Amino acid sequence: MRTVLVAVTVGSLAALAAVTSLGGCPKTPPTGPPVSSTFDERQACGGDADCAVVQLECCDACNGGTAVGVHQDHAADVRKEYVPAGTCEGTACTLMACPEPQPICRAGRCGVRVGGTETLPDLPRP
Repeated sequence: MRTVLVAVTVGSLAALAAVTSLGGCPKTPPTGPPVSSTFDERQACGGDADCAVVQLECCDACNGGTAVGVHQDHAADVRKEYVPAGTCEGTACTLMACPEPQPICRAGRCGVRVGGTETLPDLPRP
């Protein structure tokens, strides 16, 4: 009887080792859209309230500029990085009107909604 018990135990251990060496149970793949390879951590968020719209040029997005969503904790620094103080003096912008950009958070990333259109623009390289 002892021989049978030892054989069953050894066989069970061998089967467990084989399963473990194959990587164990399969993992559930992450859900949602993949994060861009150019994702900037300053755009990470957990909800709409985390985000702020930042205009990256002297003129706003309605008038030839670019608006992006960033975490509100980084908004002032991002604006200074892309539009240093004094850069826009004497810049003439058109005066087109469009809906005010609203900050959004989708798939853990800040973006912008203008009218009914939502986008998740990357922060370009300065």
